[in-house]
Amino acid sequence: MNGAEYIVEFLRQRKSTKFFLVTGGACAFIIDAIGRNKGVEYVCFQHEQGAAMAADTNWRINKTVGVTVATSGPGATNLITGIACSYFDSIPSIHITGQVNKSESAAFLGAKVRQAGFQETNIVDIAKPITKYAVQVNSIEELKKELINAYNIAIDGRMGPVLIDVPMNVQKEDAGTVVEYHKSNSQSNPTNEALLVSVEKQIQDFFSGAERPLILFGGGIGQAGVEKEVVDFIEKNKIPFVTSWSGITFFNHDSKLFFGHIGVYGNRGANFILQNCDALLVLGSRLDNRQRSGNSKSFAPNAKVLVIDIDEEEIKKYVPDGYKAVSLDLKQLPAILKKIKGATSNKLWFDYMDEMKAKYFDKDLSTFAKKHNTISPYGAVMKLNQLINKDAIVVSDCGANLCWVYQVFHRTEQNLFTAAGNSPMGYSLPAAIGAALID
Repeated sequence: MNGAEYIVEFLRQRKSTKFFLVTGGACAFIIDAIGRNKGVEYVCFQHEQGAAMAADTNWRINKTVGVTVATSGPGATNLITGIACSYFDSIPSIHITGQVNKSESAAFLGAKVRQAGFQETNIVDIAKPITKYAVQVNSIEELKKELINAYNIAIDGRMGPVLIDVPMNVQKEDAGTVVEYHKSNSQSNPTNEALLVSVEKQIQDFFSGAERPLILFGGGIGQAGVEKEVVDFIEKNKIPFVTSWSGITFFNHDSKLFFGHIGVYGNRGANFILQNCDALLVLGSRLDNRQRSGNSKSFAPNAKVLVIDIDEEEIKKYVPDGYKAVSLDLKQLPAILKKIKGATSNKLWFDYMDEMKAKYFDKDLSTFAKKHNTISPYGAVMKLNQLINKDAIVVSDCGANLCWVYQVFHRTEQNLFTAAGNSPMGYSLPAAIGAALID
């Protein structure tokens, strides 16, 4: 194999078999290698941004790492918006960019010029703020090492995108016949029993004495693949719950214990419930300012709050607000929940929540449509909701459209998602294309 063939075979062995790309000179060897490998295929997009948004859907659909291939310069920079979607939503993806031959690069020539080789661009430094890891490789040995390193970084801990910039001379270099492989850190790290015991006690003590308990179901639960165990815990202990937008696709909305999604653009009834709870357990949500609003002090003002999230940096922001917070990979949550007896909600609390649900849940509250005798955006979404199959993949675009969909879409088994954190207009079309090709 040459370096380009090594890249393709490495990813094929990890079940990443769709490569979303736009052709270009600096990545031509990689595209040629994809074409010759019978176990993979490439899909050509009109624009690299669309390719990155399509790759963003892989993990959302079938828990495989999405891949893009782009040429140097504008090909690489066009990936940026799609990469940001994956970064802010914690979606693992790998972006392979071609680069000019090292002998033609400004660094090799020792020149302080803006550009030496044609379309030469320092994509690594450009991408670093929106990737977990970005690196340029300068030899076949570095390529082998960094493929393993970058892949493991993408899927370990709080997941996210990575980028590897590969000069053309490395793509052509002899790589041998064997693809090297090492397990990721998440597969090899031992369970921290002391931490599990500590978190178990914190959750148990947290629910003790609560009369109006509530769980906030975050997207991190689904990212960790433990949604079934969390829902089972909720149902067994009869604990009411609300959700963030990112968490909305991981459970059946028919649950009698589900009371809507919260936030600035959330369901009014769900927000009233959250504002009146006295104990809020947050699982896998970063509580951004679209959930807590610009004034975080007004969020759940009567409640004690316990946040469990994988990202230590995220939970630091809760300290000034007096929240308790603990960093934990939610993959370890099922072992904890099995041992916990949840809170017992009083009847008045459930009566209040049922009242809010009846008044606001799955309702078309548009007054304009009624006044003008026409269908509202909410009504249109509700009608579509009735028509689509239970196993449909539903990709919502951003802007006002996103608010309409997430306000009233009643999910049973559908896969409903959007690029929540970056929220770029135009995400839904390339993402839907990617989802259709992957499904």
